[in-house]
Amino acid sequence: MGLFLLFLTNLAFPFAAIMVVLGFLFSSRRGVLAHLGQELHERFGLEKEGTIPQEAIWLHCASVGEVLSIKTLIAQLKEIYNRDIIVTTTTQAGKETALKNSLITKVFLVPLDFYPACRRFIRIAKPYRLFLVEREIWPNLLEAAYRAGVPTALVNGRISAKSARAYGWVKPLFKRVLGTLSFAALQTENSAKRYEALGIERQRLFVCGNVKYDTLNDAPSKLSEVDKLLTALGWNGKPLLVLGSTHPQEETMLLRAAPEFIKNEIKIIFAPRHLERVTEIRDTLRQSGLPHAFISDKTFPKQTAILCADVMGLLPSLYARATLTFVGGSVANKGAHNLLEPAILSKTVLFGPHFYNAPHTAQALLENGGGILVNEQNFKSTVLRLIKEKEQLENMSQKARKTALSFKGATQKIKEVVENYERKTT
Repeated sequence: MGLFLLFLTNLAFPFAAIMVVLGFLFSSRRGVLAHLGQELHERFGLEKEGTIPQEAIWLHCASVGEVLSIKTLIAQLKEIYNRDIIVTTTTQAGKETALKNSLITKVFLVPLDFYPACRRFIRIAKPYRLFLVEREIWPNLLEAAYRAGVPTALVNGRISAKSARAYGWVKPLFKRVLGTLSFAALQTENSAKRYEALGIERQRLFVCGNVKYDTLNDAPSKLSEVDKLLTALGWNGKPLLVLGSTHPQEETMLLRAAPEFIKNEIKIIFAPRHLERVTEIRDTLRQSGLPHAFISDKTFPKQTAILCADVMGLLPSLYARATLTFVGGSVANKGAHNLLEPAILSKTVLFGPHFYNAPHTAQALLENGGGILVNEQNFKSTVLRLIKEKEQLENMSQKARKTALSFKGATQKIKEVVENYERKTT
């Protein structure tokens, strides 16, 4: 039954591809097709013989985030196998990011999940091992690798309840292709349970944690730049509230509370999640009548009390100099951004109730006392209380760092799973 469903997906593929192309042609985004011709040979696995290093370790990632998160894992795999590393990505941005890693020999856009395309790419590459990253479960890719005798594994794997339910509608298909995996190194126990329900034997499932937390940096590179900025503002020694990755709703919440913060000599820096909103933010701040400035202006009025960080790359260093932090996308219903980024820097973390993208880190921060849940109603009072309670704030900040450190180590655990697998198969 699983093989029949796989056959049906390939039968439907040409029609689906035509519909997608037509959809783009008649949409406002049709400009993205301008370079489609350059990508076709990669998307259909049309690489020439000799263009792909053979017998290499192949990793497939979705995009930029996945490529960055496995940087250390790539180094570990290079150490284990001492072979060329090739990477495929789903997006052009992911490919460009992977090209910057000197340990990677070649980077390609992954072939479309169409059996002939996947089979041809694998026939030319003859990979030694294939590692799929996070949730890149592509049935035809897995089937083609299996039929070519390429051992395949899922690393830093995850699956949501929603995806598991969707896969359940075609369980015979996913039971077949997931059954080809040599092992799956997963982020959480919940993911392990979901994959087991879909047909992977429990003895091939390993809960290792999330490798992205191994990239947490407690030594930001632009501290001196931030220190000069604070000196120019005359903010040294003042309590500093830093809000990272904010959305409009959260900026409205901040501006509503800001007059009381300013009255209590609390200085404020916020970093918008999307810098293309800066023109909109300038208008909003101007209308607020509050004393503000933008980092890109480079000159700051003496009375400045609110600073918009409208430049890239400064947020970790801003967190490092904060008295108290707030992580955005959590009062706004976006699932929360990286809650551990300030926590690893020994900063108490405020965040809202919408943390579905990071439930484990959010719960750990709350349970361990390193974070506090806020909303639009209690945000102002919570900030004012914590700024005044210096001893409690310091205690919470240390608990936040301890919590962040507890999430590290996934890369080493995955390495051990890989080494154990190799020992058993050699």
